[in-house]
Amino acid sequence: MKSPLTAALIIANALSASAVDFTKEVKPIFNQKCYACHAVSKGKTKVDLALDTPERLAEVIKPGGQIIPGDPAKSSLLTSCKLPDDDDDSMPPKGKNRLTPAELITLETWIKEGASMTGGAAPPVAAAPPAAAPTTGGTQSWTSNDGKAIQATFMGLQGDGVLLKMAGNGETFLVPLARLSADSQAQAKAAK
Repeated sequence: MKSPLTAALIIANALSASAVDFTKEVKPIFNQKCYACHAVSKGKTKVDLALDTPERLAEVIKPGGQIIPGDPAKSSLLTSCKLPDDDDDSMPPKGKNRLTPAELITLETWIKEGASMTGGAAPPVAAAPPAAAPTTGGTQSWTSNDGKAIQATFMGLQGDGVLLKMAGNGETFLVPLARLSADSQAQAKAAK
């Protein structure tokens, strides 16, 4: 486990970081780098992959799809874009308008944050009813006081902090209770 101060800083950063905005940051990448081959509007949907309509994109963004929300390492769309130019599976193929390092980071961050098409952050998660308060062992949504959400398992309270285990990478962090939304604070206190 990381030191409480280091962990608190990392998780606070994750909770307060600006979310990637699909319309302003991701869609332009798709438009410039992907639509030539993967757009219904252009009459091209190579490998039955279209990224230009919300309906078709929703088919891509799902568990088992080409974009797996929260898991960039298993998202084939991103991993194909990161392949070397000489790899037969690289996207875009062989030197054709490849993604820049900054664009790859934007896409990876967007996927890590949940691959939401509805703006900058994943849609707000409704507060769990009191009977469904988190217990150790189950992944829950935790929201910061500025509206950013993460998926983590409640591990317990320690002083003025909540011990959470991140769903994506399994790291454990102590998050200051004051950094969480009122609903998440209530969930943590109810789960004692």
